[in-house]
Amino acid sequence: MPQVTAGLVALHLVLCAALFEPKIHTGGDSATYVLLAESLLTPGDGYSGSWEPGPPQAHTKYPPVYPALLAPLVAIFGRNFVVLKLLSVVFTAASVFLFCRYARRRREPTPWFFMALAFAVSPGVIDYSRWMLSEAPFLLFALLALWQLDRDRDEEGMARPFWLALLAAVISFYVRSIGALLLAAGSLSYLTRRKWRKFLVHGVVGAGLTIPWLVRNRLAEGAATPYLEEFLLSNVYNPEAGHLGLSGMVGRFFENGWLYASRELPRALAGSDSTWAGALPVVVLAVVVSCLVLLGLAHALRRRPGAPELYFVLIGAAIMLFQASVNDVRYLVPLIPLILIYAMDGAGVLARAARRFLPPSFPIFVAGALATLALGAQAVRVPANLDMITRYAAGDPYADHHPAWRRFFEAAEWVKSNTPPDAVVTVRKPRLFNVLADRRALVYPFSTQPDSVLRVVRETDYVVIDAIHPTTSRYLVPALEQQPDGFHVAHQTQPPITWILGVRHAPDPPIP
Repeated sequence: MPQVTAGLVALHLVLCAALFEPKIHTGGDSATYVLLAESLLTPGDGYSGSWEPGPPQAHTKYPPVYPALLAPLVAIFGRNFVVLKLLSVVFTAASVFLFCRYARRRREPTPWFFMALAFAVSPGVIDYSRWMLSEAPFLLFALLALWQLDRDRDEEGMARPFWLALLAAVISFYVRSIGALLLAAGSLSYLTRRKWRKFLVHGVVGAGLTIPWLVRNRLAEGAATPYLEEFLLSNVYNPEAGHLGLSGMVGRFFENGWLYASRELPRALAGSDSTWAGALPVVVLAVVVSCLVLLGLAHALRRRPGAPELYFVLIGAAIMLFQASVNDVRYLVPLIPLILIYAMDGAGVLARAARRFLPPSFPIFVAGALATLALGAQAVRVPANLDMITRYAAGDPYADHHPAWRRFFEAAEWVKSNTPPDAVVTVRKPRLFNVLADRRALVYPFSTQPDSVLRVVRETDYVVIDAIHPTTSRYLVPALEQQPDGFHVAHQTQPPITWILGVRHAPDPPIP
């Protein structure tokens, strides 16, 4: 089916072009990847963050593969976000090609086509072709690993699929730390099939190749990964709420399960910013798909579980136990291929169990419904997005941004043009602000103790009071109100107002 696969890749690219987002993402992660890519190009900096005051600090949160892939483009084109985002389009288009190859094994042409079509037009995948985020490369390498692990099931010895799967899984770990679970799933799949030699080699080599990153982080910051602390916090945006115990983690698991089934999966099926995602029929369809996925997964686990089942269970558990306050469709993106596969498998199981009520073609109906929903939702979004691209090309760099975000960007432009190059700014989005204003920045502490907040503010020269984030009004503003004479208004934007305050520093004591 090479012609069909080529057609699906082409369709995916057409939708990516029509739904392209030329502006920078308002989250901090996109900016971070650009800054980390620049650090790799700066002699002597190593892999470090330099958006805060002081010398560059070794970066330990995001593994280095994606910034390393961005670095050549940054070296040639600088902070050209349009060019940098095209790399994500390449990753998602390659993922469509791999999914077509992976899903084709052991499937009839018609079910395969509708499932491959649903993936090629998936809003959840296409949305992340538009951002400088690690979801697209992680999806690609995870798919490559799963495809090669599937091919390796037919091999007795450690042939090329074994090594390609291992290499792809290791690379996925260096794209996102959660790739460690893909490595674990691969090793455990050999254990469940009693492939002792493959289990040992895969486990030892895979673990050994992750050690350099973990050791570097331990030496740099005393912790192998900063994610563990975030897992245990009750709310990452309210650290004073403390940590969750066992009962709290169990409650979070089920709360997240419902939120992902009823809120985030609809966004993956219809588009993260689509009005369709909140429509009752789409929510109902997402809940039904979730049930079919669980049915298909349970059917697969009844037999000797392979790498896909173990990977899905491990990644799913990690997502369900992560911060409910940061739930997002992005965490589902690497699972979309398996969501489609298990949904169809679950539909097949249900059709066989209820053959008096459901036809054998029920799995095709499910995949066709998902593809139809995706195409319909995309068709609705395309005209507005093309209008945004036209306005952006005509000179509006903030086309379609919320007015509060426009003011934030205008404030960054003012700081860049009206403050000394060595100025330091307190701001809610320090990495994004650094990319926009080229000034070092600090985030204020998420603390209700004014002294804690003011201690950080006094280390800076300016403070940005944005109209976007609730943490600003919750933590920053009350602290500034404790010392009204310590600040002066340097600039304010049009409504919704973003304030830039200058910090009045106490004079140095005289030298005796």
